[in-house]
Amino acid sequence: MTRNIADETQPDVTTDRINAEPMIDGREASTALCLPFYWFNDRAMRTRFRIPHYLMGGLVRYRLSELLAWAKRNNVNQQADSTEGGDAGLQ
Repeated sequence: MTRNIADETQPDVTTDRINAEPMIDGREASTALCLPFYWFNDRAMRTRFRIPHYLMGGLVRYRLSELLAWAKRNNVNQQADSTEGGDAGLQ
């Protein structure tokens, strides 16, 4: 009798979900969270607000689920007017 090792391993559902989630760019992130685009476009702002992101070559990409968790964790006011000061969305 031969055993197939692949049958014995269970897929990691969490890893599969994350890998299946599409990456979005800064413009999409800004629109989805109703936050100023420059928060996602500017490296200093991403660092200042500790916005979760991925560098892919010369591109910056985001996962919406991570951004939503970040916004909730940091009490980001997602209805902030983007014309206000740079810290308008943080409470």
